[in-house]
Amino acid sequence: MTLKTPVDSIAAVNGHFLTAFLLGASAYWLWPSSPEWWGFGLLAVILGIGAFSKTIEALRAMVKIYGREKELARLAASSRAPDPSVLADQSALKDAGMVDD
Repeated sequence: MTLKTPVDSIAAVNGHFLTAFLLGASAYWLWPSSPEWWGFGLLAVILGIGAFSKTIEALRAMVKIYGREKELARLAASSRAPDPSVLADQSALKDAGMVDD
């Protein structure tokens, strides 16, 4: 039995990383070349903090998925396949006291 990671979990992690990249690239692009543009520097710092936050969020989501996969693998390894049972015939039911004849 193969257990696959849900697509929405994978998309969430990739979305966090994409957002972190876009925020980081924007912060790099907005960094001012002279002190007179200090407002862009402040915005770049805020975007950089957001990029760092999104990266941490993506890593936490990855750890959560890893823990889920590990637990599912442990449960799959410890379980066993159900054994087929035999059908009870009339004499087995009578011997068990389940029918009155």
